[in-house]
Amino acid sequence: MYQFQSRIRYSETDPKGNLTIVGLINYLQDASTFHSGEIGYGLTYLMEHHWGWFITDWELHIHTLPRFADEITVRTWPVQFKGMFAYRDFVIENAEGECLVEAKSLWLLMDLTCVRPVRIPEEMAAAYGAEEALAGEWHGRKIALMDGVRETEPAYAIEVMPVHLDTNGHMNNAYYIEIARDMLPKGKKVYTIRTEYKKSAQLGDTLLVRCQLREHLAQVVLEAENGVVFAVVEFGVD
Repeated sequence: MYQFQSRIRYSETDPKGNLTIVGLINYLQDASTFHSGEIGYGLTYLMEHHWGWFITDWELHIHTLPRFADEITVRTWPVQFKGMFAYRDFVIENAEGECLVEAKSLWLLMDLTCVRPVRIPEEMAAAYGAEEALAGEWHGRKIALMDGVRETEPAYAIEVMPVHLDTNGHMNNAYYIEIARDMLPKGKKVYTIRTEYKKSAQLGDTLLVRCQLREHLAQVVLEAENGVVFAVVEFGVD
């Protein structure tokens, strides 16, 4: 297990003083990249091999969002390596050890030169190790689309700009969730987030944003002008 401590910065908070959703995702991503660097398989190693980790799925259970100046501990550990895929879990705790957020994720190791999956080397998997998965009720990987969500009129379109890109040259996965979060009505509290990434958006791509809201569930589809889906983001809300 890898962990690091931090304190919620003012720049990471929303108008109510809570950690933003994109800030939350960034803490999880940072924990995974810090962990990789700690065991010798960080960004330098990946760049030398022209490899990159692509996340394909998130599921977050948010019990309480940390607030400005709160001290937190972010913990992460791999659960399983299977071919090209790595399953990784996370928790965020407050200074008293109370669990604030739990998350599960699935990552795919990619060769960036030929843009195809790479089988995870045995020595890499051994260096990470594997631990028990988080308990509780979790969904499967695939998100079933709500009836009619893709036929709704796009709320708006957004173009991928240089500020959105990560080290793999694609739109950072946190931005998909941030864009989708903006579709929720004001005052809605998010308690679960599921994201299924289908295609990486690149510089200059245009994302059409479609949303459908039910009583306690909101689903946002981000797709290209030709109908190809980049990502589906689903929020459990109150």
